[in-house]
Amino acid sequence: MTRTLLCSCNGTMSPDTAGTGEKVHTALCRFEMGSFLKAAQGDEPLLVACTQEQALFNSAAEHSDPPAYAPIRFVNIRETAGWSSEKSQAGAKTKALLAVASLPDPDPVASIEYVSEGRLMLVGPASKVVAVAQLAQKRYSELQVSALITQADADLPLMPGVAWLSGSQVSVAGYLGRYSVKWSQTNPIDLEVCTRCQACVSACPTGAITSLLQIRTDVCDRTGACEVACASVGAIRFDRLNESRDQVVDLVIDLNESPLLRALDVPPGYKHATSVEDGKDALAELSQWVGRFDKPRYFTYQASICSHGRNNTIGCNKCIDVCSTQAITSILTGGKGRVEVNPNLCMGCGACSTVCPSGAMRYNYPSADYQSRALRTLVSTATDAGLKEPEILLHSTDDSVGGTALINRLGQLAAGGRAKGLPARVMPFALHHAASVGPELWLAALAYGAARVTVLLSGEEASTYRDALNEQVTWVRGVIEALGGEPDRVSIIQAHSPEALDGALQSAVARLPLVTTRATFSVGSDKRHALEAAIEHLLEHTRADAQRTPAALPVALPAGAPLGGLTINKDACTLCMSCVGACPQSALKDGGDQPLLSLLERDCVQCGLCVSTCPENALALAPRLSSVAQRRTEQTLHLSRPFHCVSCRKPFATEAVMKAMLTRVGGHSAFSGDALKRLSMCSDCRVIDMMEKAG
Repeated sequence: MTRTLLCSCNGTMSPDTAGTGEKVHTALCRFEMGSFLKAAQGDEPLLVACTQEQALFNSAAEHSDPPAYAPIRFVNIRETAGWSSEKSQAGAKTKALLAVASLPDPDPVASIEYVSEGRLMLVGPASKVVAVAQLAQKRYSELQVSALITQADADLPLMPGVAWLSGSQVSVAGYLGRYSVKWSQTNPIDLEVCTRCQACVSACPTGAITSLLQIRTDVCDRTGACEVACASVGAIRFDRLNESRDQVVDLVIDLNESPLLRALDVPPGYKHATSVEDGKDALAELSQWVGRFDKPRYFTYQASICSHGRNNTIGCNKCIDVCSTQAITSILTGGKGRVEVNPNLCMGCGACSTVCPSGAMRYNYPSADYQSRALRTLVSTATDAGLKEPEILLHSTDDSVGGTALINRLGQLAAGGRAKGLPARVMPFALHHAASVGPELWLAALAYGAARVTVLLSGEEASTYRDALNEQVTWVRGVIEALGGEPDRVSIIQAHSPEALDGALQSAVARLPLVTTRATFSVGSDKRHALEAAIEHLLEHTRADAQRTPAALPVALPAGAPLGGLTINKDACTLCMSCVGACPQSALKDGGDQPLLSLLERDCVQCGLCVSTCPENALALAPRLSSVAQRRTEQTLHLSRPFHCVSCRKPFATEAVMKAMLTRVGGHSAFSGDALKRLSMCSDCRVIDMMEKAG
């Protein structure tokens, strides 16, 4: 059982309103530190309701005598509950936050390792690169510096230990420990080999060699005098002009005006700096990235259910489009498409999982199943403790610029009476990234009894994530409205300041839970099953509201929703079954011996592969919310009568196929008379007829 230590933070809040029965300390991090050390030396897991002094507590436990063995966790109830204008009503929320913090840790995930030896490449004009290189030489001995000059606008000093390079058309790709820098050699003088002896300058008859050791090829007469003068050093070779060169390094500081890496979120180890001062700051930061570093493998991927491509046709591209680090690429092999994620580039935002319609891409840090358990615990604990209008505020955990930082600053303003703070009904739920939780968990949270789910975007997110979340919220709101609920049951707050967050939270209308009966299902590892379970529960248990009534199903949903069916032009469809072969989810089925095409709507993810594959352009996506029975029942999209051989009367095709074929070729001169008649025969009768006519 977990032992909990509560503190009023010098009397500025009253965590005893949680009704936990635990003693409330006044200054646990100061004169009551002994109480912490005594608890930490026990066998039970310890939960400390303070994150402000987490480093101090950990240090005290590490150096305690006797040693502290208890596993220690920390949870913030000060800025999230105790420092608020509604702190006297925050007992249920406090109890819920403590309950979630007491849950067992999620299963560990696999990790990947970066290895950086400190090989640093500075890229840019000499006027910036030289100053940064000089500082690196003076202060950061752990770095091995190469300097690639893209513009010779300053003298290049002879600096032992700095490898001087020059070139143009520079490109950078890769990640920490393995950045590949490529460029085209545009100067015959190899600056790395050059001793700055000036012999070439003296030997040049046309004055083509500048004081910056660049050869002006438009002035040079190519007599080779400079090469002769440099023969003993070997720094000058005209045959290296426009030569492609490359170098692998661990770290890159890009001092060009426009960044060489254009991803919205760049990997660690790369910094773009447009000034010398920014370059020096980047140098200080990158000097910390020398050594071995682990990071989680944030995702799992199941290629067998991926809707990216079939039959040499690309369908769903959502994960590729949303990735801000360009970590996801398309692979098309043998007609089948899949995606590949470079785990070294992946930053763990989870947006690829959020937008994936099939669940092929799943976020794993932690898993959706663990998150659903935590959400269920949060809502049920708060509700059982008396909270009537429980709301969930999903936010990123970045302590400096993310949602956690914004919530902490809001709590601090509220403590001083300069803001209201988080309402007692709003329970923050921290995520590695705000985009890592999507529709199946939003709807599951409502099914668990939450009154509202709000995603907090604090401004540090890439624009692709904001756009993707807004698109997901749009169709989820369509589902909620169809059920008779208010669309703001799922919402996004974009706040760049604590004041903006405070205003948005205070202006929101408090609501009762959307459901009358709380769900208990677990999300599991199957996104589609989780989505189905949540929607089915909401369909059955959504609270009746005199102001809003459920719509008659099916109801159309916005484009991009992963729920729905298909519309078909029966006159155009030939039942060729190309769509059946293209469907990665087996939602489309043929009729076996019957000329029939059917759809199981529950399995359709609206990827559009069938639409793209259809040679007759007979299909169109129809995003919609249907009833449980409709989604679970195979719907006949098209049933064609068989076409019988005009000779033996045996069925061998469909009327639709024959009609399409005769329309296309019937007027051709090659198909007239007996030849036209044979098109309406089965293969056996066609051969017999040809033999009889020939003999």
